[in-house]
Amino acid sequence: MVQRILLNRAISKLGGVAPGTEFLLKDLFDGVDWSNMKVGERLNFGRTFKAEVLAGNIPFVSYIGKAQNNSAKYKKER
Repeated sequence: MVQRILLNRAISKLGGVAPGTEFLLKDLFDGVDWSNMKVGERLNFGRTFKAEVLAGNIPFVSYIGKAQNNSAKYKKER
């Protein structure tokens, strides 16, 4: 349930991301919202988001690898 809510929030924020932009999942959330999540929740949600991207369920977003901090890095295609 919580995962679905977070996923919907992240997807809605993607509308404001310019095509060609590389981003981390935490960039889609306000700093306070992201910081208030427990580390385990952030990791679990990150795995869920990546799985959805790789499955093609989040259109126009691709996984491009790991950032320096070991977070998953994405790119908005259109």
